[in-house]
Amino acid sequence: MPVRELVSRLQSENKAERLAAVAKLRRLGGPEAAGALVLVLADKDPEVRAAAAEALWILGPDAAEPVVHFLATWPGDLDPVHAGLLGKLHLTDGVDILLRHQSSRSADTRAAVAQALGRIGSKKALPGLLDLLRDFAQVVRIAAARALAELGDETAVNPLLDELHDDDPAMRVAAVEALGAIASRKSTDALTSLTGTDPSPLVRRAAEQSLRHIGRHTVEPEVRRLASAELPVRIQAMTALLAEGRAAVLPLRDLLAHSEPTVRASAAEVLGALGDPAGLEALGLSLGDPDAQVRLAAATALGRIRQPHSAELLGQVLEDPDEKVAAAATSGLETLGELAIEPLVRLLASERPETRVRATDVLGRLRHKGACARLTSALDDQTAWVRIVSCQALGEICETSAVPALVKVLSDRDVVVRAMAAEALGKLKDYQATMPLLQRLSDPSELVRAHALRALGRIGNPVCLPYLEGALDDHEQDARLAAIEGLVAMGAVKALPRLRELARRWPFNREPAEIRHAARWAVDSLELLEPAEDNWPKT
Repeated sequence: MPVRELVSRLQSENKAERLAAVAKLRRLGGPEAAGALVLVLADKDPEVRAAAAEALWILGPDAAEPVVHFLATWPGDLDPVHAGLLGKLHLTDGVDILLRHQSSRSADTRAAVAQALGRIGSKKALPGLLDLLRDFAQVVRIAAARALAELGDETAVNPLLDELHDDDPAMRVAAVEALGAIASRKSTDALTSLTGTDPSPLVRRAAEQSLRHIGRHTVEPEVRRLASAELPVRIQAMTALLAEGRAAVLPLRDLLAHSEPTVRASAAEVLGALGDPAGLEALGLSLGDPDAQVRLAAATALGRIRQPHSAELLGQVLEDPDEKVAAAATSGLETLGELAIEPLVRLLASERPETRVRATDVLGRLRHKGACARLTSALDDQTAWVRIVSCQALGEICETSAVPALVKVLSDRDVVVRAMAAEALGKLKDYQATMPLLQRLSDPSELVRAHALRALGRIGNPVCLPYLEGALDDHEQDARLAAIEGLVAMGAVKALPRLRELARRWPFNREPAEIRHAARWAVDSLELLEPAEDNWPKT
């Protein structure tokens, strides 16, 4: 059928006849058909307009010039179908047309303009798209974000980062996907944060996918090197990944599932050095790894990530059957400080004595006074080691409310428990402990007597002076050394004459060398407290 006849039918009042003519022109093809079809873009019926636009898109290059010429002088608002056609044909000459209509009253048109500009991909469209990203209509902002993703220009990164705070999850997803497509390292911190903090699972999933996409551009080569069989190569890869910062977190998390234990351990180590909370859950899963070296690396890494959940996870590792892993958890909990208190207090009720010992030990090192009540009750534990470490912890915490309980433990059946109770009482420096400690000077154990003497010296009650001086003649050397230390702790200048005798050199003194040296140290220390004119001349 001749083009002239088809053009005539395009003017028919019958919609079906017009649609049939459009279909025939599409099959006919060529510049003449394109020239006829662009006229139908002004048809009063949206279905006919859409059919004409579809036909022109199919005609491709033949439609480019007629479409641009026709729409260049389009009066009023551009139809979304028109904007879509310019984008589908990728007409660079259509950018100016689209930008003239970016302020259209219709949100659908503005969204279509943004979409078309993205498809064309011209950098000339960037300012207009950034304006559309601030549009009051959500549909327009989402279309602008997706268009900016297609442009891939880093200029859009900061505006897109601002959209991550939008209330609508759909807008945040669009911004996240655009940032992933642009693949700029500037966005990795914000995206990594979203993977763990955004309330929408859609946003969190999109952030993970974007980070993986960025990782393929920036850190994937180093991740592959981390799996090398050669140690120097792995070390270089670890250094490079640390320099990448948060961009490396997601690829490293994926490596924790690698088949090779060495790779899993290396990934855990780097995650710990990065210290990013986004690695917490994956590291927590690695605490159950069948390989002890991986568990060790994961426990060490968690100790470097200062988050409450790190302490929760490490608390579980105190029960690890491998001593090195449990020790790493202990060290990590100590590093986490106050964050570790609650998990540790709960572990004091563990069925495993080893766990109770480790938890008590860390609480003592942290010197948390709030744990005193629980530690005091642990002095009645059936396991001696728990009672021993509880004494040590109470001494470190220095809370005098523990004195009565520690005094009671001075009569414990275990020698080491009694000794540690005496040591703790010395650190607390409470006069209430004076008489109970004096009674321990007749303890059958030299270890207990020695600790009691040192404790009495630290408490500093003057009534103890004759007891400490008397212990200088004890038949056990350790007790004599403890008495010397106690006298120095008391600042007992009155004991200087006797200590000077003990400090005399051979052959004027036949005391063991350890006693002579300790006495000399005591004399030097106490003389600093004595008036200058009374100082003993040194030889």
